Amino acid sequence: MTVYLNGNVVTVDGEFSIAQAFAVEDGRFTAVGSNDELAQLGDDVVDLDGRTVVPGFIDAHAHTVHLGLDHAAEPTLLGLSSVASIVETIKAAAAEAEPGEWIVTSSIGEAPDYFNLPEGLTEGRWPTRQDLDAVAPDNPVHIPTPPFWPHPAILNSAALDLLGVTRESVDQPGIQVERDEAGEPTGLIYGLVFYNARNPVVGKLMSLLPAMSSTARQDAIARALQGNLAHGLTTIYEGHGNGRFVPDLQALYAANRLACRVVTTYDVPVGVDLDDWMSSVADAAGAGTGDDHLRVRGVTVGLDGPTHFGGALMSQPYGDPHDVLGNGSSALTVEQLTDIARHAAAHDLRFNVIASGDVACEIVVNALETVHRETPLTSRAWVAQHFHHVTREQIERLAAMGVVAQVCAGVDYGRGVPTFVNRLPGDQWEHVTPVRWWIDAGVPTALASDGMHEPLFHVWAALTRIDGRSGRDLLTPPKTITRAEAIRGWTADAATVLGVADQLGSIEPGKLADFVVLDRDILTCPVDDIRDAMVLTTALGGEIVSE
Repeated sequence: MTVYLNGNVVTVDGEFSIAQAFAVEDGRFTAVGSNDELAQLGDDVVDLDGRTVVPGFIDAHAHTVHLGLDHAAEPTLLGLSSVASIVETIKAAAAEAEPGEWIVTSSIGEAPDYFNLPEGLTEGRWPTRQDLDAVAPDNPVHIPTPPFWPHPAILNSAALDLLGVTRESVDQPGIQVERDEAGEPTGLIYGLVFYNARNPVVGKLMSLLPAMSSTARQDAIARALQGNLAHGLTTIYEGHGNGRFVPDLQALYAANRLACRVVTTYDVPVGVDLDDWMSSVADAAGAGTGDDHLRVRGVTVGLDGPTHFGGALMSQPYGDPHDVLGNGSSALTVEQLTDIARHAAAHDLRFNVIASGDVACEIVVNALETVHRETPLTSRAWVAQHFHHVTREQIERLAAMGVVAQVCAGVDYGRGVPTFVNRLPGDQWEHVTPVRWWIDAGVPTALASDGMHEPLFHVWAALTRIDGRSGRDLLTPPKTITRAEAIRGWTADAATVLGVADQLGSIEPGKLADFVVLDRDILTCPVDDIRDAMVLTTALGGEIVSE
């Protein structure tokens, strides 16, 4: 038994109590209390020297898998600050490539925010197809749009030819081809992103791009999972866009390469026989299959897209990334979503629904209420993901059905002024991701990163709601939460949303000993110091995995 003494132990138990000490044995917390109570319990004693300890952080919308794959792109353009350096990097890649071989790079900019582009590049502009043609005439080149901001994808002439984009091409909904004064494509195309996966141009591009080998894919995922530990992130929820990677996670688990705990779901495909398909994923039914390190549980559907890409389905039109008034759309009608949810209930599959706009949220609420009248959902803890523009009345209706929530309070940092303030009508920016409303309705509410920044940054972002570009304070009453609530959102409430609250999320006897030692007390330090707080030690099941 190892006993940790002289700490500021933020247990995140039901009373949010603060202890001095805790003991760990066989991977679990065995005792929590005062120094006097625990000092004689074991011979292996660790002096915490007054440092703050919190439960291991749980990211309920991590996208670690996708980040790992994105960061595996070669060549990488991340951090390059000029068109000249970008072109030189692609030139070197072309020198190593066979004629006709695709060159697929990372996105341009500084991850994860991709601020200050293209004006931050030395030339003050994006590369064009002519820049790329000069160094890679025989290889199709694709510089992708980052997932977090609607910058253009950039293609050279060889790639444009394969994609069938010419001066005669007509823009399609969600896709905009930039043209020069002569009407020729410049190589910049807006909207070539997975949010527009139903668009045939996006589908064609995806079919043309080379697939990673399973070995390379699993190596990339393993590196990303390992990287989580340095940030105190011990458990993640891959509950969206991850179904096809379940075999990779299972292979990593079998090879003992799954660095942190993972709970994941399957994505409901379009146009399938629902009974047949849901029977085929019976391993995700009920409590799912797996163990405390990897569990497959439930299914996920998504309705609309993110507001900053113009994809959220709203009750009022709003500006798209090109300042054109428009609106998003939903992949499913109320009737279609009701049918899927009804099948999920019949197959005992925990149901996750992703929505953004208030109209999309209303589709979800109406569909679930129909199923709830037929088969009570109260005890099923189905999951509402994102729900950026949900109304207070919709939250109350979801709460009545026992729905739990996953939200990303960091959206104001990455998108606040340019998207929510400048493009939404009226005062709608004041209640984007209204965490206060969720908590006041009694809904267990997990905070999450959506693949951007680390947990402590997001604790700060949830408390301040600062716009990252302008520094403007966007905090309003619907967004205001306490430090304890923010920490719960990354620990105990996140465990509830993942369905693992009996094992994780707090420092209590019997639970798995995942904990993080910090360099400061995030309950009492100046709020702006939280974003700079450092993780000194991360433990998973009592084992030190990062320090």
